[in-house]
Amino acid sequence: MEQSQQKTCKVGRPRRGTELERLDVLIQSATRIFLKEGYGLASIDKIATEAGISTRTIYERFKNKADLMAAVVERLCNKDLVQMFGGNEIDDLAPAAALSFIANTIINRCRDPDSAALFRIIACEAQRFPELTAKVRRTNLGRLDHSFAMYLRRQTERGVLAVANPELTAKLFFHLISGEIHDYLLYEPPDAVSTVDWDRHVANAVQLFLHGAAPRSTGEGESRS
Repeated sequence: MEQSQQKTCKVGRPRRGTELERLDVLIQSATRIFLKEGYGLASIDKIATEAGISTRTIYERFKNKADLMAAVVERLCNKDLVQMFGGNEIDDLAPAAALSFIANTIINRCRDPDSAALFRIIACEAQRFPELTAKVRRTNLGRLDHSFAMYLRRQTERGVLAVANPELTAKLFFHLISGEIHDYLLYEPPDAVSTVDWDRHVANAVQLFLHGAAPRSTGEGESRS
């Protein structure tokens, strides 16, 4: 009886003052289970066991498994968002340098083994679990698109860039940067992504983007229309 009570103390409601630590443990445990089992075979019960907490504790924070997977991806994306847009330093860079920094951050995240594996899992499960991809896109890609769109808007207001629709342009830039590496992650062997010259890819993509986003004189714009 005493041993059963001790075990219950370990798996259950987190003690007061340990919420952040328990959340870190939960996200790390969920990451391991998703990477090991995939999304379909992973379960809240397995994640709870891995984290050493009760399923009730998980459901107090997350509505379902899709919310938990989105939180796993969000933890990875947050690091990049802070790095790219955590301050105003990026506004002071020349556009080519700022865009190259943003693009390389995205490429490096895509090349990270855990991120690449999670991307494959989500992409493969998109048809079976549409609520998963919808949640990930809304909570993570939406924040990235918004942050970059705000950067483009600020640069346009300063006259550094000329972007008529920052929200749409942000999406197009990210597709330009990540489209090829996503193809490699989905359709090529895992080690194939390391054979690509991603520095050259970023340089070409940034150059092409800036060619379309650079301010132009009225006369030049009229001649192009």
